[in-house]
Amino acid sequence: MKKTAIICVLLMIIIQSVSAQSNKTNLSLQVSSAATANRQQLASYVWTRTVQVFIEGVLKNTIVSSMSIGPDGKMVTTAVSSTPTDPPPTRGIRGDIARKKMAEMKTYIDNAMTTIVGYIYMSKGKMVDYFDAAGISQSGNTITVVGSNVNQPNDQLTMKITPGTYAYISQSFSSTVAGGDAISGMCNYKTFSNGLTAFNSGELDLPAKNMKLMISNSGYAKKLQ
Repeated sequence: MKKTAIICVLLMIIIQSVSAQSNKTNLSLQVSSAATANRQQLASYVWTRTVQVFIEGVLKNTIVSSMSIGPDGKMVTTAVSSTPTDPPPTRGIRGDIARKKMAEMKTYIDNAMTTIVGYIYMSKGKMVDYFDAAGISQSGNTITVVGSNVNQPNDQLTMKITPGTYAYISQSFSSTVAGGDAISGMCNYKTFSNGLTAFNSGELDLPAKNMKLMISNSGYAKKLQ
């Protein structure tokens, strides 16, 4: 009798574990489906991205780009302006050095932006893996998902989602850029009256370069037909 009771308890634990894992997988598929539909809606828009580059707490450059999603589903970035706070020299050896430093900074920032995109736009398979291994909780109108080893070993990602619509509220992560330097960041989202959810503002910390990027998106407008 005692042995039978132990077996029943073990079976209940197994059933509950399987059910919990199934719930995680179902939630990940719902979030992934909502994100895919939202990205398809976003593909009919253009918007402006502004990146302020701070080094050691001082604003060094403001970079403005026009953003859209191309026919292949990839992000299209068109440079609009780059405005250094202190214009660098343009002639002679000093000018050459300044241009080299600016090119290196651009490459570093591009790598950082590529890293953040890997967390903002996750494939269905990666989303399932992330949710299945994550801790998930709900408080009021916010579902919080906390997981690690998402895109790289030992990285971390926290995702906050609205129940029902499964729209993103925010994401925060810590990871590394190409070359192994640490990066951490926060992304905040805005949901418009037509149901579109889009990146609103965020920041990236790049301590190896004493650099912080403040990012904001604005001016979402329908593409001209």
